[in-house]
Amino acid sequence: MAEPMRTILLDAMGGDHGPSVCVEAAVQAVRESPTPLKVILVGDERELRSLLGRYHVNGAPVEIVHAPDVVRMNEQPTEVFRRKDSSVRVAM
Repeated sequence: MAEPMRTILLDAMGGDHGPSVCVEAAVQAVRESPTPLKVILVGDERELRSLLGRYHVNGAPVEIVHAPDVVRMNEQPTEVFRRKDSSVRVAM
């Protein structure tokens, strides 16, 4: 019996080093996972597609969900969740 595919949603716009590191890690995880794995990257679709294009994923289970808003360091988390379509909110 085949193992079920696991799905991971990743806020690809967060982190100290930005989306390039998140996209690279997602591609590596899909390629090297010992079990079936699908990664859904959440963030600015244009930027993520551009970054994903570097890796020749051709049919690999990596998807993108667009989240247009950016969270600034000075913003209150409660306001961000109420008013913005940020990657962290959309992923949750």
